[in-house]
Amino acid sequence: MKYLKFYTHMVLLQFVFVFACQAQQQNQLTTKEKDAGWHLLFDGRTFNGWKMLNGSGWKIKDGTLTAVSSPAHTQADIISTDQFEDFELVFDFKVYKNTNSGVKYLVTNDFPQQRGAFLGLEYQILDEANFVYPERGNLRTTASLYDLISASPGKQVLLEEIWNTAKIEVRGKLIRHWLNGKEVVSYDRSAATFAALIRDSKYKDLSNFGQVKKGRFLLQNEGSPVSFRNIKVRQIN
Repeated sequence: MKYLKFYTHMVLLQFVFVFACQAQQQNQLTTKEKDAGWHLLFDGRTFNGWKMLNGSGWKIKDGTLTAVSSPAHTQADIISTDQFEDFELVFDFKVYKNTNSGVKYLVTNDFPQQRGAFLGLEYQILDEANFVYPERGNLRTTASLYDLISASPGKQVLLEEIWNTAKIEVRGKLIRHWLNGKEVVSYDRSAATFAALIRDSKYKDLSNFGQVKKGRFLLQNEGSPVSFRNIKVRQIN
């Protein structure tokens, strides 16, 4: 019995140690990642590298970047200060009840039709169990290319307050989305089929939408909570 108690105690200590080590690794890069050219976009403590477009709407707690919910659903996005061209972007995210958010990439604010508005292609993030779009909902599910291409139907169903991992890869005109290790979207923005999707979408009046070579990252706050951590990018030569 004493041996069993000792063994149980040692197992618990090992569990605590592993958990502590995992916690310490959040928002950090391994030596292997650094050697491969990865860079952190969020250090877990500050807003360095980011700008809140309306001066508020986000908080940092326990290494997590979280959108502050707003009863009036006021738009309060946060945008990267740097621009990126040909990259892999990886991030963890967590949805809550009624989350409606997204990560925009290749974002610019120089569209003649909406000059000053920060617009780009979007990796949709949604609480699909509780939030339902009244229109074009099949094109606005989590990991979809918002309003343009649905994510694969076999993707993992998201649960509230569970961390998920996403990846966006841009290689010239070829772009792919992943959700929890599974590729769920792939498209060629130089293809005629992509141009047809734009013509049938909310972006139809924006000249050259989705075609810029370089742009910023934008995390959406549309009044509902969403959390991010381990945001890292690797530029592809």
